[in-house]
Formats: sequence, C-alpha cells, structure tokens
Amino acid sequence: MKKAHDFPKIYLYRPPTDMRKQGMGLAKLTEEIMDKKTFSGSLFLFCNRRRDIIKALYFDKAGFCVWCKKLDQNRFPWPGKESGTVSISAKDFDLIIDGVDVFKRHKKLSFESIS
Repeated sequence: MKKAHDFPKIYLYRPPTDMRKQGMGLAKLTEEIMDKKTFSGSLFLFCNRRRDIIKALYFDKAGFCVWCKKLDQNRFPWPGKESGTVSISAKDFDLIIDGVDVFKRHKKLSFESIS
C-alpha cells in the first residue's frame, strides 16, 4: 500500500460496513452513499460493526486496490455510527491503524486572562 502521506485526502466512512464487499462494492458505496469521486486518488476507509476489521480502498492508475487489516484482539477506534463521512489526516490514519483513539482528543482551551 502507498504511504498515507501520498493520498490527497483520506475519508473515513462512519457507519458499519459489510466486510464481504470488495473493490467494486466499496467503490459503489463511495460514489453513491459517500458522494465522493472514487477515481480522485483519495483513500477511503471502512470498518465493520465489531470494529475489528478495517478495509481501505483507493484507485491507482491500473485499478482498485483494497487493503484489509483484521485484529485478533481489541478494536479499532472509530467515530460514532452516525451517517456521514469524516476527513482525517495522514497522521491520524497512522494512529488509528496503531489503535490510538484520535476521536477522543482534548478540546482546545482558550483563555482571556489568568485571574
């Protein structure tokens, strides 16, 4: 698989996905449900209901590439099951694959004075 930094955008599909889908099924989901252009060179991420499998889809010059990672223990961090798509950074992608929950970060605080 190409490095995460090589993709112009990385999109994460929030609802659980049927992991029986392969390249064409995921591409159809990308075009029709996510309303994204599959041939844009972007990376699209999908996760199953148990959150122990992630599939990644992208199109290179020759065809679709599907990459899969299955965990034997634990679960992948994933945003809520609401519909929609989330755009993430390459750094966040690397952290998610390593099991770090980037969706529970501390909110940035803003202060006006010390007292």
